[in-house]
Amino acid sequence: MAIYRQWEAIHFTPENPVEKHFHDYDETWVISGGRCRAFMIGLDGKHEEFDLEKGDIWMVEAGVEHGCDPAPEGVDIFPFPGTIPEGSHEPGHHYVDKEHYLPTLVVKKTPTDRYKKG
Repeated sequence: MAIYRQWEAIHFTPENPVEKHFHDYDETWVISGGRCRAFMIGLDGKHEEFDLEKGDIWMVEAGVEHGCDPAPEGVDIFPFPGTIPEGSHEPGHHYVDKEHYLPTLVVKKTPTDRYKKG
């Protein structure tokens, strides 16, 4: 279980943008200040751009390349990971041109009789 207390956002500027990268896990961005022009390249290769600003939350699927170009005043982002599956890289930025793969998460259904009446 992850609990985030007293979290701090990372401040990004036009001189220090969030470069295009991916993760082996889902990631969520909480925008706590400023603005940016975010981008993503979906698993289907489709490129999309959109604006993020204070108060927005962006959930990024595992394997989706993403990043942002901050506005002149910058943007404050608190990125936090979802569940990190077995076989994942260490948390951090990874690059398709270096890794040569995109991850796909699948659900493993484990049968249980936890609530069986009887």
